[in-house]
Amino acid sequence: MRRLIQIIILCFFMGLPLSCNYQDEGRRKDILKRQLGTYIIDFQKTNLGNYYIDRELYKNLQITFNKDLTFSFNMKVPFIFDSAGTWSPSKGAFEEWNWLYYKKNPKISTQFTEPWKLDSVFYMNSTTPQSGKENIKEIYFKKIKVTN
Repeated sequence: MRRLIQIIILCFFMGLPLSCNYQDEGRRKDILKRQLGTYIIDFQKTNLGNYYIDRELYKNLQITFNKDLTFSFNMKVPFIFDSAGTWSPSKGAFEEWNWLYYKKNPKISTQFTEPWKLDSVFYMNSTTPQSGKENIKEIYFKKIKVTN
C-alpha cells in the first residue's frame, strides 16, 4: 500500500509540469493570435528624440506580424536594425517579453510587449538601431489591421 501511495504522489508531481507546459502553450498561442496584424507607429506615445525633425518621413512606419512567425516593416528606418525577420511570442509569464530576430543578423534581437487589450498598442523596448545611429528607448505601435 505504501508503495502505491508513493507511485501516486510521484505521478502527480510528474504530471504537474506537463499541465503547466500545456497552459503555457495555450497562453503562447493566445499571444500569437492577438499580435497578428499590421501596426503603425504611434507618435503620441513615441518620443522620437533627434529623429523628430524627420517625423514626416516616419509617420507611415508600419510593422506586420504574420502567422508563420515572420515580421516586416514597410520601410527601413535608422532607429531599427533591420526591416524583416522572425518573431517569437512569449509564454505569457509575468514580465516576459516577445522577441524580434532580425534577418540580417538573427543574433541581434529586440524585446517587445504583447498588445494591450484596450487599445491594441504594444511597444518595442530599447530597439537596436542601424550601425552608428541613435536608438529610441520605446517605440509604440497601434494596430490598424487584424490578420486572421
